[in-house]
Amino acid sequence: MTQRKICGFDVNGWRDKVARNWQVLPGEEEAIGPVACAECGPLSSIVKIAEEHGDRWVGGRQADLAPHGMGGGWGAVGQESRRLTVRNLLKGRVGSALHLAAAFDGLAKGAAYNVVAIDDTPDSTEAARERMLAGLAAAKLRNPMLVWRPVLALLYAIDAGFLTQEQMIGVICHAPEGLSVQKLLLRRAQGQTDDVLTPERHKAARMVSGDIGYANLVRSAREAAIGPAGLSSRTAHLALARSVGRCALGLACPPEILRQQNGDWDVIALEDSGEWSGAALDEDLSSMGDCALVLVETLAEGRVREALLKRISESISGPIKVLPVDAVALGALVAARRLAEGDPVYFDFLPRISTIVFGQSGAQSFDLIDESETLEAGRVYRSPKPAFFAIPAGHSSVSIYLRKEAEPHPRKATVTLDAPLKAPAPVSLWVEQKPAAGAARIVLEASGLGQQFTIDWQQALDDERPWSDIIAALDTPPPSIPARLVLKCGLRPWEDSKRAPGLFSLLGAETDQHPVDWKNLADKLTARPFGEYCISSDGELPSAVSTENVELLDVLTEAAMSVTRTRLQAERTSWNSDNDALRFLTWQFRRCPEEVATWLIDCVQSRELPMFAHPMVDHPSSWILVYQGLARIAYDEPAERRIIKMLLSTRVRDWNWRVESACLAILLSRSDTAPGVLVREDIERLVRRNISDFRANLRSEYTKFYYAPFLLAGLLRWRLKDPRGLLLGHDPLAASLKAAIEDAENDFDTRRQPKPAFLKKREKYLPILADLKSELEGAGGNPDLLLDIYGDGM
Repeated sequence: MTQRKICGFDVNGWRDKVARNWQVLPGEEEAIGPVACAECGPLSSIVKIAEEHGDRWVGGRQADLAPHGMGGGWGAVGQESRRLTVRNLLKGRVGSALHLAAAFDGLAKGAAYNVVAIDDTPDSTEAARERMLAGLAAAKLRNPMLVWRPVLALLYAIDAGFLTQEQMIGVICHAPEGLSVQKLLLRRAQGQTDDVLTPERHKAARMVSGDIGYANLVRSAREAAIGPAGLSSRTAHLALARSVGRCALGLACPPEILRQQNGDWDVIALEDSGEWSGAALDEDLSSMGDCALVLVETLAEGRVREALLKRISESISGPIKVLPVDAVALGALVAARRLAEGDPVYFDFLPRISTIVFGQSGAQSFDLIDESETLEAGRVYRSPKPAFFAIPAGHSSVSIYLRKEAEPHPRKATVTLDAPLKAPAPVSLWVEQKPAAGAARIVLEASGLGQQFTIDWQQALDDERPWSDIIAALDTPPPSIPARLVLKCGLRPWEDSKRAPGLFSLLGAETDQHPVDWKNLADKLTARPFGEYCISSDGELPSAVSTENVELLDVLTEAAMSVTRTRLQAERTSWNSDNDALRFLTWQFRRCPEEVATWLIDCVQSRELPMFAHPMVDHPSSWILVYQGLARIAYDEPAERRIIKMLLSTRVRDWNWRVESACLAILLSRSDTAPGVLVREDIERLVRRNISDFRANLRSEYTKFYYAPFLLAGLLRWRLKDPRGLLLGHDPLAASLKAAIEDAENDFDTRRQPKPAFLKKREKYLPILADLKSELEGAGGNPDLLLDIYGDGM
């Protein structure tokens, strides 16, 4: 057992008790020894004592015996302002932390570890616990801990030895407005030297209202003391009688001599015998039937205690154990001993705290404290996953909605910055809290600004709307997403024109040719008269193409496969630079045989090998066909995932604008599944690359600009996965992209004596850049944005 002084307080205002592990010896010496219990009250108070250098408040037994505040019959000493009840102090109706400190000082002081009981009732709000902690600090109690009353009752039972195994235990505590009904799980937890049986609390106690509550008992006893005449100047001294508290709690009430207003003496003798019938409850207690044992804790004695136990026994069929009146104080002493020795006191859940974030499905509730969390008392909990926000550029404040499980309404807090932001700032919101240790610490951290703000729940504004209504009001329509690019097909490139034969004619002419003119066929597939290809980017053919012509196309496709396969298998000395058959295959888009994608991926993956050589690559420009062809023919999500993984495995900053950048831009623009392959880290890398592509074209002729806006539009399609990704005001990356666009716009607008080719580019790109900025704002209105970018560039 610890040799340090420890103390357990049950300061409740009804009947205050304290348990300590030391004795005061003659000569004011102290020694660790048998446990000593003391009490004051009933209806304990503190009293003001006039001194030469100011007023001092005293509590405990001294306040019980003092005439201060006991009525006008005691002269100036009896003024009622000189006495404050502990109940009113605990509820925050009167006094300050210094006043509450007097209630503890009057019972005991000097302990190294102090545990204080708190009711497991709705009145034990965070604000009430904060007041209690402030009082303990003012009393200079060392190492204080607040512990729920039912937990302390259970710790007493464990220490007393009649609970020895893991099980569910019910605890019924007599409360101000009825009964506090709690179920606690007993579990074994690792202590400093051995496992210890420890209570675990999973939810707040259930309140069962009834006239058996302490408040009603006191009210009834006071009415009995005053008599039928009611409260007046003539009966005020009766309302202040100490017998009121004794009668309310069923204690013996010997005749009490009181001093009247005029100085005369009066005698009060309240009835303290007979059966008390006022034990009605608004609900039964049958829910406790699954408990191995039900503990009953009350400060009452005599007929009140008997009536209470009778009513509880009528509702519970299982075993019931009635605890002594000092059980909670003794349980607090057990808790203090565990605290001093480093053993777990109890485990507690933390009331859920939520905020609102914007996720994939719009505005949604985000739990900063999960309801499933339990934590050892005395330890600090911190949100494992903070909520993330972005403060938009130009804003000097951010509003945060918060909901606490134990509070009636959500609240809106506003954090004000020193000055409006020049750029969006990411912020994180998290919570720190100890079980039963007052208000949670809610922290908003803007690491980029080097600032941290603590949100004061008490200063936040009440919002009486239901949480779901607040979320719905914030859930604005999702930002726009550039529409998927589908390059349509049509009959015009199939039919003959004045300038050249169509694909119908070429199929008929080339099917029996040896060798086949692959260049002529490939050129025809790449042609786009009147905005129509022979085959759509989804691999579809015009419905008017006959079955016979489809079969001819298949024959030539197989021939191109055979030619390419032979090239891949040939000896290096016989390689040739003819990629026309490959072009013919890849410009069939998703109609291209899947084997071609495997060839192209193998080619790309072998690129980093020493002494690289490949029949498809005889010049750096060959990589354009390899990468862009691979993007054109990607046929499903697994293929897209493999290609994107391969792309991102390289150094993005070294990409070529017509090779890797083009490949990814094509994939993202033409598929609804490819954007979902990307994760946030990928987006951050690709945005940096995209901005670099924009900047590389500044003060140039913009001959290498084509894929910069194309890739940006493709990246905006990541909103298929994250609806507010790259959204101005929500995603800091969006502001960087907007700045890159505006730099390009400024370059186009301010160029002196531009060449005709530059003027043509300016005419094309300025509307596109404006549309891209609208998309960054989430308000894009051009359904053909990607098609406009594509234009005649390919």
